[in-house]
Amino acid sequence: MSATEVTPSVVKGLVERFQVCWEAWPEYLMVGHEKRQIGFVLDLYGTHEDGAEHTEPGCAECRRVLAALHVLAGWIVPKEIRPSYYPLEPYRETLSYSPARGNRPDITLTIKVVHREGYERPVDACELRCLHEMEGLLQDLGAPGRRWSPRKRGKAVEERAG
Repeated sequence: MSATEVTPSVVKGLVERFQVCWEAWPEYLMVGHEKRQIGFVLDLYGTHEDGAEHTEPGCAECRRVLAALHVLAGWIVPKEIRPSYYPLEPYRETLSYSPARGNRPDITLTIKVVHREGYERPVDACELRCLHEMEGLLQDLGAPGRRWSPRKRGKAVEERAG
């Protein structure tokens, strides 16, 4: 899918199709003898479509879900250069089964929200702002936090497309 094909309705459709939900976590690092929060981890979870045949982690169905999560990540991460940045963790060909999401087979894409320079510095207002913006966009797209449940979407998604 090319960047010109990605529209709010396409991204919303991917959220719905792969029942995308998310969770945010603090990112910690040991600095000397101190455990320090340096940013955040934003996990995007998606699952196979209803009726999809699944054989093992990393199958063709898993790769379709992962591709959709990459499109979604590209939609929500800030586009302008900021003091923070948003590396995607490499995909591990695994499925997770969390009771929080009804033990469905989840594919996970992890986005970190950390300092662009001085990685070990404590989390600051920039990382917090960026995380909140991404969470807001996810909610506007219909992706709920923690567990899938379809809901109404906001207008901020249409505004972002303009």
